[in-house]
Amino acid sequence: MVRGGGGAAQPRASTAASLACDGAARAHDRPAPRSPPRRAGEGRMSGRRHLLQASAWYPPYDLGGTEIYLQGLVGELAERGVESVIVVPRPDGAPQRYRHEGACVETYPVSGAATAHELRRGAPHAGFEEFRTVLARHSGAIYHQHSWTRGCGPQHLRAAHELGLRTVVTVHVGGAFCLRGTMMLRGEGPCDGFIDERRCAGCWAESRGLPKPLAMRLASLPLGAARAARRFASPVATALSARALGAEKKRDLAEMIERADRIVAVCGWLRDALVANGAPEKKLVVSRQGVTRGFLANARANPRRPRSGRLELLYLGRWHWTKGVDVVVRAIAALPRSLDLRLTMRGPEGGAEERAYKADIRALVGDDPRFCFADAAPNARLPEIMALHDCLVVPSLWLETGPMVALEAQACGLFVLGSRLGGLAELLDGRGGGELVEAGSVEAWRDAILRLAERGAENNVLRETNEPRTMAAAAADMIALYDELAG
Repeated sequence: MVRGGGGAAQPRASTAASLACDGAARAHDRPAPRSPPRRAGEGRMSGRRHLLQASAWYPPYDLGGTEIYLQGLVGELAERGVESVIVVPRPDGAPQRYRHEGACVETYPVSGAATAHELRRGAPHAGFEEFRTVLARHSGAIYHQHSWTRGCGPQHLRAAHELGLRTVVTVHVGGAFCLRGTMMLRGEGPCDGFIDERRCAGCWAESRGLPKPLAMRLASLPLGAARAARRFASPVATALSARALGAEKKRDLAEMIERADRIVAVCGWLRDALVANGAPEKKLVVSRQGVTRGFLANARANPRRPRSGRLELLYLGRWHWTKGVDVVVRAIAALPRSLDLRLTMRGPEGGAEERAYKADIRALVGDDPRFCFADAAPNARLPEIMALHDCLVVPSLWLETGPMVALEAQACGLFVLGSRLGGLAELLDGRGGGELVEAGSVEAWRDAILRLAERGAENNVLRETNEPRTMAAAAADMIALYDELAG
């Protein structure tokens, strides 16, 4: 998967790369090399090798927002003499170990779907012992987990904790709190993130298409009955287990709070949700996302084109209803065709749900020449693409934690129109280089785009930029945290 785009399939890591990584993976058994001179602001972690970065996905096999963040963090840490070993579920076709951009990646197997044993007894996935073996090879490490999924989640954190590793969890998305994954209570407005098993169960059941009265009745089933239904794999059993799903979400988050020595939130609303669920302040760190060194270099090498009369709008992201593409399309369709503007939309094809949504967008667009569908593009090409546009639109209908693409757009000098929700509101509120718009309101988006077209024609407002936060700053935050844990 390539974020904001697609691109060609990535090559498999070579046997030579795997062997080289195999040697690097055992480097902690040898005396540590002399540390290079410490830079200003660096901590005691410089030159140490005991960092395990765990994630559900990692390049080159997957490249989403979290993967870009982690890849950038690993690179910035390495620049400061702090090397990481990445631990990740084994993608199809991937070797047991490989090297990516100089970093060693160790993989472990995860079965494709949860087995009956997992559902009935809460057992770990098949292949979990291989994950334990990886951890055991790195005794004394600081274990930093970046996902909260079946393949890299509560049981993986528990294993690291039980082996005596110091533990950090970075919460990148709202899935740690929300059964829907959107953090939008009943799809109507932002949720505070507090996990109440009945409220969450009813909200989730409504998202599955059940009428509200029936959803609330299912959410009120005795917890024992809901847990019994959880042991079976069928649509009816899944619906009956709604309250059990809410209880499991609460239990898993409580385990994160108990077993993680520190929890990192990448935005303010995630921190607030952690506090609402009982996370102690002393465990919490807010460290926001940042633009990578490589992206900044590409942005500087691709200066924006001279502004023409046409307002060039750009959407980069998945074809999914939570991204709100239909809202901005309807907004533009409501504007006079005489208004000189164009919206270019790029995103990966995705699965059946994404393809269906994209088909709906095509039907909305019809023969309107102001809309352009373009192929997805790898992250390395985004500065070149952004240089041809004036404004990035981020019409999300859910709580983003960034998104990273908004930071990247600002690095390229684009104006950003974003929904007044979550991380976007934190990024754009009261700052230059962007404007917040009421989420889901076609009228508000129509008016914002009209204002932008008129203002852009009169002056240079679209050149107004914000210097984005960088991954170098995020790495400095993490080194300070690792130093604290290292004592």
